[in-house]
Amino acid sequence: MTFSLARGQAAVLVTLVLAACGGSSTPPAQTGGATPGGASATPDSTSAPSNPAPAGPPSAEVAAGMKAFDAGNFAEARTDFESATKKNPNDYMAFVNLGQTCEKLGDSASAESAYKSALALKPDLDAAAAELAALYVADGHIDDAFAVCKAGIAKAPGSAPLHASMGIALAAHGDQNQATQEFEQAIKLAPADPMMHLTFAHWLNAWHVRGAAPHLDAALGMVQNDYGLIASIGFEYRMAGEFDSCVKTFDRAIKMKDGGEVRTERALCKLGQKDEKGALDDLQGAIAAEAGYAPAHYYLGGRLASAKRYKEAATEYAKYLELAPSGSLAKQATDRLKMAQDAAKNDKSAVAPKKK
Repeated sequence: MTFSLARGQAAVLVTLVLAACGGSSTPPAQTGGATPGGASATPDSTSAPSNPAPAGPPSAEVAAGMKAFDAGNFAEARTDFESATKKNPNDYMAFVNLGQTCEKLGDSASAESAYKSALALKPDLDAAAAELAALYVADGHIDDAFAVCKAGIAKAPGSAPLHASMGIALAAHGDQNQATQEFEQAIKLAPADPMMHLTFAHWLNAWHVRGAAPHLDAALGMVQNDYGLIASIGFEYRMAGEFDSCVKTFDRAIKMKDGGEVRTERALCKLGQKDEKGALDDLQGAIAAEAGYAPAHYYLGGRLASAKRYKEAATEYAKYLELAPSGSLAKQATDRLKMAQDAAKNDKSAVAPKKK
């Protein structure tokens, strides 16, 4: 992904609310005019970066880093990008790549340092400023995010990523009206960027304000084969109560790559459609595809309990707790496990009659 909406901004959607399904799948920043590899690097899914990358093809180190990043080998990518910055200390986009990779590794301090290095080389680099601001929001440093956004917008008032970052910071701060203005401005500046629409749709859902669906429709129409982005759009359709669109979107994602998370999300959308059988089939399919995906067990337990299959439900709740003892659904799973166990003991129909 080049820089229409920075990866850090997409990550904030995950950090601040419920982890949009699939997360951000975008590869690191383009350097030297070369298109990053990987299925998600599609021209339809982003607009051109506001700041051009350094002239010339990417160095061997940067190319290796992007390849490693696309493969999910973030430690290796970090080593490559660090080598690139040492070999060419003026390659500001290599520093942005490094920052993104450090974020993937959970090293916020190093990511911050890398983005600041990029800005020291090119103060008007909105890509680095947007990433840095998003990182500050994710870490809860809202005032720092505001400062970065204000300084960045002063240098690049036409930067959609910076207006989106400002919107995210304002939304995290609880200022809905001003955040809405910033998101609308970002969309006006980059109407063909699906992440701009997805970001605004996400916050409309978070605010329980109608109007997310048209932005999700727009975003989906701009995406071809970005699996993570398609799944994220499906998740937001569910949050908006647009269950038919949700199911169709996850149909598309599952055709690309089956898995526990996308199957579980589609099951929840089918529940919204009152399709109990479809939801049950998807949850069982989720576990068949990815037995270690804990939420599938939790939600399957719910469908089994609803069908009065209490013993089986208890097994699924117990499996969730085994896989995710500190997970976000652990308390509910603990309570429901006990209820299912009690119901199984009291369910006379579950006890076979004694032979005479």
